[in-house]
Amino acid sequence: MYVTRAVMEKIDRHYERGVKDLAAAVAKKALEGIDGVDYVLVASSLSYVQEPQLDLGAHIAYSLGLRGARAISVEAGEASGLAAVELAGALLKSKASRVLVIGVDKLTNFTSAETYAQLSLLYDEGVNMYSSGFGSVAGILMRLYMERYNVDRLTMAHWPALMHANAKHNPYAMLRFAIAPEKVLEAMPMADPITLMDSFPLGDGAAAILLESRPKEALAELAAVEAAVGHPNVAWSEDPLHIESLALAYGRLSEKHDLREVDVVELHDSFTITALMILESIGLAEKGKAAEAVASGRFSVNGDVAVNPSGGLKARGHPIGATGVYQVAEVALQLAGQFPGLKVEGARKGLAVSLNGFGSSSYVAYLRGVE
Repeated sequence: MYVTRAVMEKIDRHYERGVKDLAAAVAKKALEGIDGVDYVLVASSLSYVQEPQLDLGAHIAYSLGLRGARAISVEAGEASGLAAVELAGALLKSKASRVLVIGVDKLTNFTSAETYAQLSLLYDEGVNMYSSGFGSVAGILMRLYMERYNVDRLTMAHWPALMHANAKHNPYAMLRFAIAPEKVLEAMPMADPITLMDSFPLGDGAAAILLESRPKEALAELAAVEAAVGHPNVAWSEDPLHIESLALAYGRLSEKHDLREVDVVELHDSFTITALMILESIGLAEKGKAAEAVASGRFSVNGDVAVNPSGGLKARGHPIGATGVYQVAEVALQLAGQFPGLKVEGARKGLAVSLNGFGSSSYVAYLRGVE
């Protein structure tokens, strides 16, 4: 199965456009010159709270004039995008020949305080019951990481600085400006030691990819997608700094495919600490060494493995249900040498990694370049 089209909307505060408008913008471009699809999969999460609208997949398919297609709505929290991609892969292996995957979400229909309250629904109700919230959990995890591995706060700040440096070149990114690590520490406190610069911005976005079983031309091959369910609450984990579900999904993938010498990775950095935990949970960095590796340049575009050349959730933006579709589109374009931002020269293997929360579910997609 192959990615043949990849279209993205700039993540921004699209106050004047609704979910259907954003979805239609990317879907129409992805379908130019195409005589129909078997399935339309629409990944969305927060829109069901913010719009609200049920059966979103069917309504978007109808608005695109695809009345003969089959439409499925996919909601898996922050991992909705990659969940839809996994479903598309299964459909292509069974009876479909062409599947359109759309990811779309809006985070700006309400005030920031209201949106953060809505975002708390992505996490286990036990966290919300005690008013700890996802930002507070991230702060606790960062503090634990710093104390356990004796890592100073400035070293941790190199991750958001790298993301902003990458996003500066990405026309689809929301925060296209560079910052120094020191500025991360000076930003508004969010949940000590986390500041606002350690988290993603609130923005709207949409992305679409066209997947086909036997195309004449393609951007990249979608070799496989694996997933696993994990602890809904990090307090229940034996090691809260290890994302068990991600390690399991990655392990399943590596049993079937050679993931050594991966060239580019787009991963789920909802917070600085989430990125570091992912890097260590899939073995790209040793335990307690991810922050140091970032600071040394190992994960820059010219480093050992290019991680989030898009700018990631931190600076490209994180329109929740759409993010996984952005990630697959970005990796596919990198492997085809067509990404409009920073390019990973000669990239042949890529991963997209998406989580809900801190690993209540995890998805990993593996893509390969085509000749």
